[in-house]
Amino acid sequence: MVGLGLIVFSGQVWADLSLDQAVRASLGYSAEIQAQEANYHSDQAAERAAGTLPDPRLYSGVSNLPVSSMGGVNALSTGQDPMSMQVIGITQDLPNSAKRHAEHDLVEAHVEQDAVSVAKARVDLRIQTAQAWIQRYYTEKRIGLLKEQQDDSRLLIALVNQQIAAGRRPASDAIDAQLDDADLNNQLDSMQGKLMGSQAQLVRLVGERGHEPLLGTIPAWPINRGDLFHQLAHHPDLMLAQTSLKSAEAGVATAEADRHPDWGMDLAYQHRGPAYADMISLTVSMSLPVFQGSRQGPRIMAQQERLANARDTLLDMQREHAAALESDISTWESLQGQVMRMQHDVLPWSQKKIELLLVNYQAGTADINSLLAARSQRRRLILERIDLSEQQAMLSARLHYQCDTMEVQP
Repeated sequence: MVGLGLIVFSGQVWADLSLDQAVRASLGYSAEIQAQEANYHSDQAAERAAGTLPDPRLYSGVSNLPVSSMGGVNALSTGQDPMSMQVIGITQDLPNSAKRHAEHDLVEAHVEQDAVSVAKARVDLRIQTAQAWIQRYYTEKRIGLLKEQQDDSRLLIALVNQQIAAGRRPASDAIDAQLDDADLNNQLDSMQGKLMGSQAQLVRLVGERGHEPLLGTIPAWPINRGDLFHQLAHHPDLMLAQTSLKSAEAGVATAEADRHPDWGMDLAYQHRGPAYADMISLTVSMSLPVFQGSRQGPRIMAQQERLANARDTLLDMQREHAAALESDISTWESLQGQVMRMQHDVLPWSQKKIELLLVNYQAGTADINSLLAARSQRRRLILERIDLSEQQAMLSARLHYQCDTMEVQP
C-alpha cells in the first residue's frame, strides 16, 4: 500500500529516507559516537579538579616515647617524661602556582582533544552515511536504466521477428537480439546484487531505516574554492593537530614549573602528660630544585622537542591538506565538465545514431549487429555518465562535510 509517502511491508511502516535524514539518523544510531561523547563528558568533569591544591593529610602518633626506665620514668610511658607526647596534625602541600596553572592547561588541552575527536568521528560518520546513500541512489539509477533497456530490447526483438516473418531479415538476427537481451539481463542481475550490498551498508550506519525507500535527490552542495580554503582550518585532522600543539605547550610549561620551589605547611597539636603543658607546632617547608642540570633541564628539553615536533606536524599537515583540497577541487571541476559533455553532446549523438540505424535496419540498409552495437554503446555511455555523476557526488559530500564549520563542543 502506498500513500502519503509511507510504504507498509509485513505490518511495518517505513517512511521515505532523504540524504539529510540518513545523516541525522546515523549520528543518533552510532554506538561509537555515544561512547566518545561519554568519554569527553567524563574528562570535562575531571577538568574542574585540575590545578587545585592537593588534599591535606591528617596524621597522628607519639613522639619522644622512652624505651627504657630511668629516673622514675617507666619505659613506653606517654605521660611521665616531659618530652613524650601524643601528636595529631595536618599537612598541606602547596605546589607553586605555575605548576598548578600548567596542570590545568594540560588537562584542558586533553579535554579539547577529546572534543575534537568526537567532532571528527561525527564528520567521518556524516561522510560515510552520505556516500552510502549516494551509492544506493546511483545503483537504483543504474537499475532503472537497465529496466528501461529491457523494455526497448523486447520491442527490438518484436521488430526483428516481424522483419524475419516478412522475409526481409535472416533468422540469425533473432538469435543476435536474444543474446543482446541475455547480456542485458545479466547486467541487471549483477546490479541487483550491488543494490543489496549498498542497502546493507546503509542499514549498518542508520539502522533499520536503511531499508526505507530513498526520498529526494542529492543536494546541490556549493563547491566554491575560496570558501573551501577558508573553511580548511576547521578540518578535523588539523584541529586535532592544533590540540596536540596546545598539549605540547602545556607540557613545556609543566616541565619549566619544576624549576620553581614547591611549599608545604605542617600544623600539629602535641598532648603531654597531666603534669606538663600541651603544645602546638607550625612548620613551613620548601623544595630545593638545586640539581636542575640533571633533573629539570633534561625534562624541559624533552618537552621542547615534543613541542617543536607538534609544530612541524601541524605545518606539514596544513600543507598536505591544502594540496589535497586543491586536487579535489580540480577533480570535481573535471568531473563536472565530463558529466555536462556526456549529457549535452555524447548521449544525444549516440541516440541519434541508434535512430538512424533503426531506420536503415527497417529499410534493409543496415545489419542487426550494427544496431545492437550502437545500443550497447549507448547503454555503456549512460552507465559511464552515472559513474561520473556518482564520483562527483561522492566528492561533493566529502568536501561539504569535512570542511563545514563545526562546533568544537559536542
